[in-house]
Amino acid sequence: MRRPPPSGARRRIGRPLLAAALAAVLLPAALAPGPPAAAATSHDAPIGTLACPSIPANHDPAIIIVVNLVGRSLNVNEKVMLAGFEAGWVESHMNNLPCGDKSSLGVFQQRHDFGWGTPEQIMDPVYASTQFFVRAVDCDRRNPGYTAGQVAQCVQRSGFPTRYDQSEAKARSLLAEARRAIGTLGGTPTDFTGDGRDDIVTFTHGSLADVYVSTSTGSSFAGTSVKWNDFFGLSGETTLTGDFNGDGRDDIVTFTHGSLADVHVALSTGGGFAGATKWHDWFSPRAEIAAVGDFNGDGRDDIATFTRGTTNDVYVALSNGSAFVGTEQKWHDFFGLNGEFPAVGDVNGDGRDDIIVFTQGPNTLADVYVALSTGSGFGASAKWHDLFAVGNEQPRVGDINGDGRDDIVTFTCDTNADVYAATSTGTSFAGTTIKWHDYFCTAGEFPYLGDFNGDGRDDIIVFTKGTTNDVHVALSTGTTFGPATKWHDYFGLNGETTL
Repeated sequence: MRRPPPSGARRRIGRPLLAAALAAVLLPAALAPGPPAAAATSHDAPIGTLACPSIPANHDPAIIIVVNLVGRSLNVNEKVMLAGFEAGWVESHMNNLPCGDKSSLGVFQQRHDFGWGTPEQIMDPVYASTQFFVRAVDCDRRNPGYTAGQVAQCVQRSGFPTRYDQSEAKARSLLAEARRAIGTLGGTPTDFTGDGRDDIVTFTHGSLADVYVSTSTGSSFAGTSVKWNDFFGLSGETTLTGDFNGDGRDDIVTFTHGSLADVHVALSTGGGFAGATKWHDWFSPRAEIAAVGDFNGDGRDDIATFTRGTTNDVYVALSNGSAFVGTEQKWHDFFGLNGEFPAVGDVNGDGRDDIIVFTQGPNTLADVYVALSTGSGFGASAKWHDLFAVGNEQPRVGDINGDGRDDIVTFTCDTNADVYAATSTGTSFAGTTIKWHDYFCTAGEFPYLGDFNGDGRDDIIVFTKGTTNDVHVALSTGTTFGPATKWHDYFGLNGETTL
C-alpha cells in the first residue's frame, strides 16, 4: 500500500492563494541574501551529512520542471530564473541529492545548520527553490547590474564564485527543456501492446539513451528492466508517446528541437520499439513546446507545437501513417502564452483532440481555456473554467469518468498531496474544489494519468523517484480515485523521463 499521510498532516480547505501556501517558507522582504543566521532551536539529525560519492552526470527532468514552476509562480524575472538554473546545475547537476559537502543537501546544497530549514524541508525541491528565489529576487533588486551568475553567487556564497556564470550555456539549455516539458506532460497514451491497458515507459537519456517498458497486467506492472529500444531520446530532447500509424499500439516519438528540429518515431511491435526513423525534418525548433494528439480524428496521432514567445501560434503536422505532413500549417494564431501550461485532449467527445491551456496564476488568474478542433484548425479559444491548477500545481488531462470526454485533474504535490478534478460537460469543466484523492503525489514525485486496468476510465499514477523509485496507482471509480497501491517497486530513476 502507498504510505498513509503523516500523523497530523495538514489538509487543504478550499483553494488558498499561492502566497498563503508559500507563506511558511518565504522570508521577510528585508532579509539580506545568503544563508540566514543559524536558528536558535536545534534540528533533527541531518538526512545525510556524508560527501556524495559522485554527482550524477545528467539532470533530473522532474527537478528542472519544479524549479521552473516555482520561479514562475513567484514571478521572477528572466535573470533570476537563469540564476536558479545556474546554481542548480553547479551545485547538484539539477538533482535532489541526499548528500553533499558537510551538511549540504538537495538541489541547491543548502545547509540546515546555516538556517536554511530542516533537512526534510531542504530535501523538498519546492521549498528549496522558493528559498533560493526569494533571496535571489532581493539580491537582484539591490544590485540591478549583476549578471545571473553574480546573483547566484550572492545567494550561494560559494568559495568558487565564477562557476555560475561559466555554466550559463548549460543552464539556458536546461531552462529551455523545462519550459518545453511543462507543456507536454498533460498526458499521452501509453498502451504499447494494444491490449487496452496503458503501460509505463522510461527514457534514460544520456549516453545510453535506452527505453524501458513495464506492461500492465490490470493490477500491476510486469518487468523491471525490459529494454524496448537501445538508442532513442537523447538528453535535451522531448520524448512522448502516441499511436502514429493507427495500429492500436502506442509508439514513441522524440523532438530534437535546437537548430535541427527533427522528429523521429519508433513504432511499437507489441514487444519492442523498432528502429527510429525521421518523420519530419523541421518541427518545434528551439524552445517551442511539442505535443501529441489526433487532431483530425482519423485514428492516427499527429504532432503540434506551441511557439509561445511573441507569436503564440500553434502549428500542426498530420500523420499519414509513415510521416508527419506539413511544416507551416498554422491551426491557431494566439494560444498558450509564456508561463502558461498547454495540453491536449478531446474535451467535447467528437473524436478530435483539442488544445487546452492552464494559465496557472493565483486564485484570481488560474483559468482554463479551450480551443476546439474542427479537423483542419482550432476554433476560437473560450474559458472553460475560472479556478483550476493554481500556481505550482501540476495539471493533467484524461477521461476519468469514462464518458468519452477528457476531463482535467490537478495534483498539489505538496504536504497536502491532494488531487482535484473537474469533469467535462462538452462545453465547460464542472467543479472547482472537488477532491478526488486526499493523499497522492508529494513533493518531488511525478504524477500522470492513464487507463491502467482497461475499464475505460483514466486512473492516476505517481513515480516516486528519489531513493525508492516506486510506482503507485489509484484506480478511478468514475467519481473518485480509490486507494493507492504499489504497482512496481523499481522503475523510473532520477534523471529519466517517465510516462
